[in-house]
Amino acid sequence: MAAAFFEPASEARAEIEVRKSRFIGTVRRVLGTEEAKTFVRVERDLHPGARHVVFAFLIGNPKSETAGMSDDGEPKGTAGRPVLEVLKGSGVRNALVTVTRYFGGTKLGTGGLVRAYTECAQAALRITPVLRVRAEKRYRITMPYDCFEPVKHILRPPDCRIENESFSEQAEISVYIADEAAEGILDAVRDIARGRAEIAGEDG
Repeated sequence: MAAAFFEPASEARAEIEVRKSRFIGTVRRVLGTEEAKTFVRVERDLHPGARHVVFAFLIGNPKSETAGMSDDGEPKGTAGRPVLEVLKGSGVRNALVTVTRYFGGTKLGTGGLVRAYTECAQAALRITPVLRVRAEKRYRITMPYDCFEPVKHILRPPDCRIENESFSEQAEISVYIADEAAEGILDAVRDIARGRAEIAGEDG
């Protein structure tokens, strides 16, 4: 089962200067790629005079995460990749890190760029307040109608969050269950249904 992970509790910002170039690192919580892209646009709007707005994001739990990055005009591999590697190593997910650069007139070279973007991302993540997120998995439980209410009664917060209920030939519940509680809860579902419930685990 997947381990718990962390996500930003609030926005954090750090700034460094390297040979007169100003680097501003910002960490934000995001839950989708479109939201991440929107925040990148926000950052560009906040810093119209900046030369580059480099970014990287990781969304989802560590076993099924979605990643993205951009060098935004810096030499390939010198900006987005280092920021993404810092984010991966931090244990923080559902996060976007942007590093906004105001060019100071002195080129840093590929090694200097990697070091600067790495250092700025590390500085921002170091001061980011985080929340622990329990890993969970989605299950689809199909059962006869007479089982529905008793089963639903045990699929309660904080260990469970019901996503959807549907009714056709049988009742069906789609529910997220915390990994650490899943075994006991699913055993209870089986006991209630007396072997008449079908339980299917689903990724995502």
